Amino acid sequence: MAYRYFSTEKRKFIIADTPGHEQYTRNMATGASTCELAILLIDARKGVLDQTRRHSFISTLLGIKHLVVAINKMDLVDYSEETFTRIREDYLTFAGQLPGNLDIRFVPLSALEGDNVASQSESMPWYSGPTLLEVLETVEIQRVVDAQPMRFGTGAVR
Repeated sequence: MAYRYFSTEKRKFIIADTPGHEQYTRNMATGASTCELAILLIDARKGVLDQTRRHSFISTLLGIKHLVVAINKMDLVDYSEETFTRIREDYLTFAGQLPGNLDIRFVPLSALEGDNVASQSESMPWYSGPTLLEVLETVEIQRVVDAQPMRFGTGAVR
């Protein structure tokens, strides 16, 4: 797990970058335990996977109410609106099982090309929503840490 720090004129951010592989799920839980928002990265070629569902459940069980579903590698599916819509619908069908009242947002992007990361993509004229950065800067975080039950991560119990 790696932490990255950055800031914009509107907000300061700490990103807990956790691996998506199943064997590192505990690292994901440790990283997410202090987060207020989770970015769930979905490969546009593969769609919603078991690990996407697992990370979503863990995030919501840890009290994260804001989920950003970033559908990445849109360049590899020719920036297909149909692919984005299908993945969005698949995720929303699954999300009905998640606990709590969630704020779920979807952003189609190509991190490699910079599409919809910090500026609007000319390759996806069908998408008029905010960029990933705009979502991060404008989401209303109202979590009161002192009002939450205490949690701490454990790596292994022997």
